[in-house]
Amino acid sequence: MRALVTGSAKRLGSAIAITLAKLKYSVVVHYRHSLQEAEQTAQQCRALGVDAELIQGDLSTPEQASVFAGRYLDQYSDTTLLVNNVGNYLTKSVENTSAEEWLSIFNLNLHAPFILTKALIPSLLRQHGQVINLGVCGLLTNKAPLYASAYMIAKHGLWDLTRSFARELAPQGVRVNMVSPGQLDISVDLLEKELRPPIGFPSTCEEVCRVIAFLVDPVNRSITGQNIEVAGGLGL
Repeated sequence: MRALVTGSAKRLGSAIAITLAKLKYSVVVHYRHSLQEAEQTAQQCRALGVDAELIQGDLSTPEQASVFAGRYLDQYSDTTLLVNNVGNYLTKSVENTSAEEWLSIFNLNLHAPFILTKALIPSLLRQHGQVINLGVCGLLTNKAPLYASAYMIAKHGLWDLTRSFARELAPQGVRVNMVSPGQLDISVDLLEKELRPPIGFPSTCEEVCRVIAFLVDPVNRSITGQNIEVAGGLGL
């Protein structure tokens, strides 16, 4: 079993890669600039007795994402699991978001997952594999996003994309789900009062990873097209 985890050099992406290595996945650690951190993540995966490779790639435009997808497929044709973790974050209202910032948010958080999933479908079909997209809590509340507007809107699009791929690929044995964290203990805006979850404390990367481990377990073969929040009630 082979997994590609985008943006897995550090933080949550690294934790996901290491979790999958514990589950005996061979892991491809994707990074853009963080070579040293990516190698450290790969070393931790190898220490768990699995193969771990590095792949550099810029996913910031559709053109570059397509180039990356082609290069990835040239090296790895047997992917079982795609985790679309990479994405940038912007804490601005729509009014204060520039066109350049808007496109940047959508390119990484929505367009790149679409391009990579499309490219890997043949491999996923052969492996009866799956896709897990990283979302954000609160997508199902229908509240107008004001705090990180472009980011939330892009993640809404990713949720719809998750459901569409899940419906289309289910008859062929491929599952597609979303895991949506709230405020993590590594969040860049950890101290923002309006982001504090009702449960009283932030979630951890390990909690998110446990949900991913649950989803990839073959015994849960009927779970597809779902969004599982790990947020302590934030966004309700």
